[in-house]
Amino acid sequence: MVQLSEPLDSTLKWDYYQNDDTRLIFQWHITLPIGYSGILAFSNYDLDTNRADVIIFGKNEKLYNAYTNDRSLLFLPDDSSKLDYKVVNSVSIENGKKKKYTIQFIRPLNTCDEQERNYIIDRSTVHLLTGLMTSDDFKKMTQNKLIEFNVERMKLTLQRVQLLKSQASFTPVPNDEPHVDFLNQDVLIPGVETTYWCTRFELPQNIMAEKHHIIRFDGIVSPQSEGVVHHMELFHCDVDVKMKIPEFNGVCTSEQKPMGLTPCRRVIGAWAMGATNFTYPEVTGGVVGGPKTSRFLVLEVHFNNPYLKKGIIDQSGIRIYYTKDLREHEAGIMEVGLEYNPKNSIPPGSSSFRISGYCAGECTHASLSPEGITVFASQLHTHLTGVEVFTRIIRKNGKIVTLNVDRHYSPHFQEIRLLPEPVQIYRGDTILHTCIYNTKDRKDMTFGGYGISDEMCVNYMHYYPRSKLELCKTSVEDDELDRFFETMNEYDRSNTSNNQTIFQNFRSIRWTPLTTAVLQTFYEIAPIHLSCNGSDGNYSPNFNWKREYRPQEPKQRVVPYDTSSECK
Repeated sequence: MVQLSEPLDSTLKWDYYQNDDTRLIFQWHITLPIGYSGILAFSNYDLDTNRADVIIFGKNEKLYNAYTNDRSLLFLPDDSSKLDYKVVNSVSIENGKKKKYTIQFIRPLNTCDEQERNYIIDRSTVHLLTGLMTSDDFKKMTQNKLIEFNVERMKLTLQRVQLLKSQASFTPVPNDEPHVDFLNQDVLIPGVETTYWCTRFELPQNIMAEKHHIIRFDGIVSPQSEGVVHHMELFHCDVDVKMKIPEFNGVCTSEQKPMGLTPCRRVIGAWAMGATNFTYPEVTGGVVGGPKTSRFLVLEVHFNNPYLKKGIIDQSGIRIYYTKDLREHEAGIMEVGLEYNPKNSIPPGSSSFRISGYCAGECTHASLSPEGITVFASQLHTHLTGVEVFTRIIRKNGKIVTLNVDRHYSPHFQEIRLLPEPVQIYRGDTILHTCIYNTKDRKDMTFGGYGISDEMCVNYMHYYPRSKLELCKTSVEDDELDRFFETMNEYDRSNTSNNQTIFQNFRSIRWTPLTTAVLQTFYEIAPIHLSCNGSDGNYSPNFNWKREYRPQEPKQRVVPYDTSSECK
């Protein structure tokens, strides 16, 4: 169920229809002013009103199925009597100048519309728009007069949801179960756009006395910091039990940050904008505590402060729920994708620029146990220009398995999602993580990096049994990027030079559809540098990487939801 925004005073519930995994049944509760119709629309991205699939509950208490074109003009098809939405029930209660309605309707995941006017529901993020339509607009629409699907006039509001969630069952962890908080202690958020704040903590003695399993973790965002806290990670320091990690409470990139914090990289809890609390399946849990482990942790909080607000005092952080009743498997969190550096950058003016990060078979062979790992959850992550993200597994025999995909990704809705079915990764498998970016509204280069205006491309995969592999990411080789800049200087007369930084060279290029396509091709074929690191920040033992090698990326289209059989 989701509580939809004002002005409709609306809620929406949904489930599979009579155990039919090709259709959903919706129950829509709405309160409408007399003379108005209700709007519920499926949009591709945020408040984007282009090519939206629109449901209108209007005159005579009927549903109408309209759609918009690429200019946000609303159309009611001539065959609108043949609804893709079957109304099961409609009940109304009049209350003064308003009426309350409860509407039940059935909707196929794929309506098989050959003109592609209807939204295909899959496991991606769904952007729901709700609003009001005046009687005048409704009359024009039914007379086939063009009206604009307008955010302000129709008071459209946005709610992001995942309609098709995993059906995997797990036992909820009550709020009063044993837990411990690791929160910022009255941190004054700097008045700059991007800050990463690090604080060292110690585990309490009762957890250190014996090994425990983390069974749930929550992101705790203090009310005054909402919208400024972008994401948080809680790291355990995988160091010798006798090693003391120095105290620190400050900017992570500060020169005063002690080198001793470097080995603190094993993620045991995380949160990002849009995420909810995460509960582990009953078969596994995160590892924390015990007399043979370090007692030290580091909390890292990313503050995104684009309006340069001052005076915000933050107490945000991560809460972990734990148990001494150990579960069958120890869980780990592995980060795959692209390294955070400017070698992975996106040119301006592109609607679908694509970059992939690789965890090559050499790394999984050197780092995973003989039985491999089982991935049960995934959190996709980019910054502001990411629009589509997916992860695939390439088996040693060439078979391709899709692990997670979001065709309508939103950086403001970064849930940790349980997979519909666990995915196995074996020694020698390659993990290929791909991000597609839209920089149409940007005039300058978007660089890979930590700032919110920079970009990232990673997947935090939750799996068991825990291995020593913490991070597996790539970027193009330095020498190859230098040759790319030399080529742009020779053939496009770009003012690029070996005497300039990567930032200066990228900014010196005249970005056109042709030069953008050249960079796209370069990213697809250039040799790469691969980081195959353990939680101590060092390369995995026995890891051997050939610099001239790049795994071949499969060309076939990623299909997040197979609807072919339903449309025959």
